[in-house]
Amino acid sequence: GFSASNSKANENSKYLDAVREFADNVLKYGRDTYGPKHTPLFVDGLNIHTHEPVKWIAPSGEKWVLSNLASQQNLFRTLDGLTKITGDPKYRQVAVDAIEYAFANLRSPNGLLYWGVGIAYDAQAEKQCGIEIHSLKCHCPYYELMWEVDPRATRKFIEAYWSAHILDWSNLDMNRGAPLNKPLGETWSHRYKGGPVFFESRSKSFLVAGTDLFYAAGFLGKVSGDREPLVWAKRLIHRYVETRNPGVGLSGTKYTRGKYDGAQYQLGKDFKGHLVLTGTLFPGHPEMGNAAASEAFPAGLFVTPGISYNPAIAPWISAMLLGDMLDADGREFNRWALEELVAWGKVAYRKEDNSFIPMLIDGTSLEGYVCKKDGDYGSKGTAFEPIQAVPMDFWAYALAYRLTGDQFMWHMARSIASGHGLGDIGVTPETQHQLKTATDCWSPYTLLGFIELYRKTGNQVFLKIARKIGDNLLARRFHKGFFVPSDKHIYTKFDTIEHLVLLQLHAALRQTFSCVPEVWPGRSFFNSPYRNRKYASDYSVIYALTESPYPPKLLEEVVVSGDVEGVRLLISQGADVNARNEGSYRTPLYWAAMEGHRDIVELLLAHDAEVNAGRITALHYAAKEGHKEIAELLIAKGADVNAKEV
Repeated sequence: GFSASNSKANENSKYLDAVREFADNVLKYGRDTYGPKHTPLFVDGLNIHTHEPVKWIAPSGEKWVLSNLASQQNLFRTLDGLTKITGDPKYRQVAVDAIEYAFANLRSPNGLLYWGVGIAYDAQAEKQCGIEIHSLKCHCPYYELMWEVDPRATRKFIEAYWSAHILDWSNLDMNRGAPLNKPLGETWSHRYKGGPVFFESRSKSFLVAGTDLFYAAGFLGKVSGDREPLVWAKRLIHRYVETRNPGVGLSGTKYTRGKYDGAQYQLGKDFKGHLVLTGTLFPGHPEMGNAAASEAFPAGLFVTPGISYNPAIAPWISAMLLGDMLDADGREFNRWALEELVAWGKVAYRKEDNSFIPMLIDGTSLEGYVCKKDGDYGSKGTAFEPIQAVPMDFWAYALAYRLTGDQFMWHMARSIASGHGLGDIGVTPETQHQLKTATDCWSPYTLLGFIELYRKTGNQVFLKIARKIGDNLLARRFHKGFFVPSDKHIYTKFDTIEHLVLLQLHAALRQTFSCVPEVWPGRSFFNSPYRNRKYASDYSVIYALTESPYPPKLLEEVVVSGDVEGVRLLISQGADVNARNEGSYRTPLYWAAMEGHRDIVELLLAHDAEVNAGRITALHYAAKEGHKEIAELLIAKGADVNAKEV
């Protein structure tokens, strides 16, 4: 018969039940059943009403059915965890089948995979699609399962990954993108010299890209028993550590510099005597807390709509998790990450408004600085603002406390939780708390943070609030058997983190953490030209949609197509002639000048388009493409003929 104990069991299993329902739906509707040949692969997501797969519209008009293995790593962790918890082998097996198929069929000539930021597999046309560049940016692949499936292929991929992205092994000059067909040389046998950081290079050594490299090599060192990959992993992360200023401790987000630098161009003259580079700005992403700039890079700041993501702290979370995985061999990773989080808290954090102050990594504040020209860090006239601490930051400090026991990590977790309206976790783990366990918070990262505190302290109050957050999460983001940003959103992204976090909560309730793969701070996204947009992300053109299965046409698209009357119509409907497109700060006037559409240039100028907007202006584009009449028109309207292209 029914009893109180049965009721509690049912209550505790609801998180697992939801995740299992999601997984069953993915297995039923999310496999590759498209094109002449059906494969074991998954699509990236689907329409929760029609179960049609997510599609990308290429400039040619082709509709790609996206299957991007790099955008499925959280899904694979969840499927593996479900098998370990339930004993049902089917969940893990479908992930294994997909990985086996990818190793056999989706490898490039030089051993890389067709996956990542810019390239995927089109399940309809049965070929790769997107930009022919290999790039991972804090994707955190589930290498454990890949290794179990095929150790030889996993090793070959990781070695190809390093060989393709490392340009100079002597100083670890590294680029975030790599060709998929370039012949590769030896991997670990090179001589390392090191040398000064911030050396000039054409590469882009961003930390979000370096993270996946040091994580891959560290993992390979652990499972293979080879020391060389681990040594190189430590050398690479240490390049970022070397950028720190003594007494400050904030790391740069690059250890190279370009011949021209966006930060130097936009801020350098006002901060003479300081090293002003893209890599020396904290927190180091172009948004820098500026709301106007943030809108240009939504895929970088959110996992899916509503779940904020901090690309500056994710690498250090990865370093901590890697250090934990490596045990004694990983102590440096934990130490360097701890030092970083201490610097964030002591140098940049402001408790009064629960924010981090934008600054140079030498500690010079940028708060309130007003941009005097357009550029990567906002349009002319916009100001640097404090960056609000987000739930991911709380998770970072809670995780750091679990792994190190450092009291300042507890102090920071306490401050951020309080700033998010969650109450007081207590001065120390032993003192009285005043947590608001009836919270309406639903953030998966906040939930993770409280699970970390529970794992360290065993205090049931942290589990209690985690359960309440889990309940809120299910109510808000679980609809029609899938995880979506709201019941109004059309598409589910299989790689979102809610399902894996809820598995962690289920494991916490049963004290079976070893059954569930750890949550890594991965954030997958796909970028490519979309229709007539020169750049778009799957975040914006798929997963953010609520009213129509396809996004509305932007002014940029109509401009590029040369449709004068379409441009006139959109302007009459209130379209902003100076709107910056996603991923850059190029306005419609830029595209009209580049494409040679004189009538549209005249129309935009007649509606007050900014003639000198951006660090690369419309005049640069007109001159570069040989559009003499447009160049003359722009000059007549006040274009700066002396503006340098930077």
